[in-house]
Amino acid sequence: MHSTNLEYFKLTVEAGSLTRASSILGVAVSTLTRAIDRLEDEFGVTLLERSHVGVRLTAAGDLLFQRIVTLLDDLDEVKALCQMLGTGRRGVVRVGTLLPPVGVQFRLALSVWKSKHPDIRVIFYEMGTRDLRSALFRRRVDVIFSTPFAKSGAIESLPFCSENLMVALSSEHSLHQYPSITRGQLRNETFLVQDWGRDHSVRDHYLEILGKDVTIETHPAGKQSVFALVSAGYGVTLAVQSQAERGFPGIIFRPLRESNAHLPIRLGWDADRQDAVTGRFVAFIRDFVRQR
Repeated sequence: MHSTNLEYFKLTVEAGSLTRASSILGVAVSTLTRAIDRLEDEFGVTLLERSHVGVRLTAAGDLLFQRIVTLLDDLDEVKALCQMLGTGRRGVVRVGTLLPPVGVQFRLALSVWKSKHPDIRVIFYEMGTRDLRSALFRRRVDVIFSTPFAKSGAIESLPFCSENLMVALSSEHSLHQYPSITRGQLRNETFLVQDWGRDHSVRDHYLEILGKDVTIETHPAGKQSVFALVSAGYGVTLAVQSQAERGFPGIIFRPLRESNAHLPIRLGWDADRQDAVTGRFVAFIRDFVRQR
C-alpha cells in the first residue's frame, strides 16, 4: 500500500470532488481515480460513491477515513523526526573524556550546547588516553576530549582549552608553606598517578614536566582514590586547576611554577566517520572556542 494513494484519497474526500482535487494537486483526474481504485481493491470495499456532482464516503469509507487521516499524520511526524535526526537536531552524542568535565570551559560549553540543542542528549564516559582512542574507533563514543599526546593519524582534532597544573600535597607535607612550588623542590618526591590498563601516557607526561628525578607510582584508580592516598601521606600528585577548586579533605594545592605546567585539552573525532549529530557537536565546539 502506497502512502500516495492514501494521500490522494484523503484530499479527494476533503475537496469534495475528483475534479477539484486534481486541480489542487496538479494531477490528472484519471491519476486520482486509479489511486482510489487501487485502495478499494486492496481493502476489498468501496470507499467512495462518485457522481457528476462530486464524491461521497460510503459507510466503509467513512469508517476508514479518520484512521487514514491519523495514519498520515503519524507518517508526517515520523518523516519530520527522521529529518531532524538526519540534520543532527535530535539524538545522542557520546563523549569520552580524560578529565571530569568540571572546568569553567567545560561547564560553559555544556550550558550553551544545552540551550541551543535541547533535543540532543550528552553522555560522558571517563577513561584513560589509550582507552579513549580505542572507544572512538570501536564507535563506543562519538568524540573525545583528550591531550595532545593521544596522537593518531586517523583522529582529527581541534584545541578546546588548557588547564593549569597544581601540585597536590598532604596538609602535613613540608612544602605546604610555599605559595607556589618549582620542579626543583619536588626532586626525589614520589608522584602517584592514575594508570588505566597499562596506559602510561599520564605517567610519561608527568616525567616530561617534572624531569627524571621523581619516582612515579601508578595506580589503576580514579583521581579521588589517588587524592585519598596523597592526603594520607603516601606521596604527591598533580591536579588540574578545576580539580583543585573542588578541594579534597586533607590536601592543599599549590601552583607548579614551570613554563610547561599546563595540560592542553583537544576535541578529537574519527576522521573516517562523522554522523550528523557528531558533525553538529564538532562544529559547535569549533565556533565556541573561536568566540572565547
